[in-house]
Formats: sequence, structure tokens, C-alpha cells
Amino acid sequence: MSADLLLPFGGGGKAPPLYCVHSASGSAYTYLPLAGLLGDRPVVGIEAPGYDGDGLPPTDLRRLADDYARAVDDDRAGREVCLLGWSMGGSVAWEMAHRLLTRGCPVALVVLVDALMHHAEPVPPREAMLAGFAVNLVREAGEGRAVQAVADALRAWPAGAPAEDAWRLLRSAGLIPEDLDAETLGRRFEVFRRNVEALHGYVPEPGYPGPVLVVESAGSPRGPLRWTDVAQDVRTVTVPGDHFSMWRGAGLTALGAAVRETLREVSSMRPEGVR
Repeated sequence: MSADLLLPFGGGGKAPPLYCVHSASGSAYTYLPLAGLLGDRPVVGIEAPGYDGDGLPPTDLRRLADDYARAVDDDRAGREVCLLGWSMGGSVAWEMAHRLLTRGCPVALVVLVDALMHHAEPVPPREAMLAGFAVNLVREAGEGRAVQAVADALRAWPAGAPAEDAWRLLRSAGLIPEDLDAETLGRRFEVFRRNVEALHGYVPEPGYPGPVLVVESAGSPRGPLRWTDVAQDVRTVTVPGDHFSMWRGAGLTALGAAVRETLREVSSMRPEGVR
């Protein structure tokens, strides 16, 4: 995997670096505001292949996690690491943690941010994928009316029609920025589609032995499966907002505080001499 997919977000301290795994969109820039709340801790985003460059992610989440685990192991310079993932990124971070431990890389903490624990299930149809992609695009930009607005705009898009027609409808409704051309949108939709397919075919590996912080947003639905079913040491906190708005305002403040405090706790529990 290209080192170009590792995006340093700041921090030059000696604390274990925090690697933040992209969501289904493929973008790691969601984590940039969080990095600013963590002091001098090194924070590195992991971006999906194809989001801003060549290649495409595999449709097997375990293979994706294996690629990312190798990249992190090569990058960590002998230090132990911390992992964080929002949404789909939580499942990838979880799988990476298992692989890193197998490789002999110490994992101080795994943070799962509003990441439902999935089980293998059918992949959604193309039209549902496209609508989900558009909602993610709009909500990540901070627009709260996304679901209904996207549904209204796509009403004129027949299932099976070219995706370019959908981009035109969404742009005419003011839901897509003008600087995103059809080629970029098409590539990023394919990244999203492959990531969703990977997530729907994944079952989390049980028995993780290390500390896990689960951060849930107050406005998100809860799934029937819980991370406490597959890990031994889980702490759960709830922050204001929903799946997207938790990354702004009071939600971001509470998220930053929870991550910062838990990172400090796991550092204080590290045996003397361990780095």
C-alpha cells in the first residue's frame, strides 16, 4: 500500500501515534478537527486507495485491514500505536488491531467512534448505494437536511441510469459542490461502493484482549450487536449529536475530551520501560 495514503495531521511528541481510519467515503479529513484537540500527540489519517489518487480499495475488509496494518507497522518507527475509526473505519481499525498484535506491534488503545458492530449481510442495491453516497457527501459538509433533499433530487433518476445523471440532479439541487467534477464523483462513488461491500461481508473477530473505547453519539440508532460481546476491556461513552454532527460543536468537544483522557489513562498504565 502506498505511503501516500498516510496523512500526517500534526503532533510531534513522543506519545504513541494515533492512526485514524477512513469511513466508507474513503476520506480521512474528518479527523483533522480531532487532531487539533489532542495536543502534541502524533495523529495520522489513513485514506482509502482511489479517494484522491490511483487504485481502488479491495472489497474484502480483512484484506484492506491487512494492507493498512502493514503500512502502520512500517511507519510507527518501533513505537506502540493507537487506532481510531469512525463508522466503517471502526471495523477496519478493529481488524487492524488483531493483525498488528500478530505482527508483534503493541496496540495501546482502539477507539471505535459511532461504529455499529456489523454481521455479514446482503450488499445494498446500486440505487441505495448511490443515495447513501450522496447523503454522506452532503452530511459531511454539514448540511442537516440531507436525507430528504437527496431523496427528492434523486426521484428523477431511474434505477440503472448513468451515475452522471444523478450528479447532475444533485448539483442542480445545490447538494454537490461545483468543484467536484463528474470524474471525481464517479471515482469516489466507486470507492464508497467497494467499502460498503467490504463492510457488509465482514464479521468482527472476537476475543480482542486490549483496551477499547467505544464512543456513541446520542442521536444514532443502536444495533443489536455490541462490541462488549467480542472484547474483554471496553469503556463506552456517549457524546452529543448524531452520526455526523458529533464531529462539530459540543459533540466534537466531548469526543476530543473522551479520547484525550483515555489515551492519557492507557499511557499511565503502561509498564515502566515500555514505549
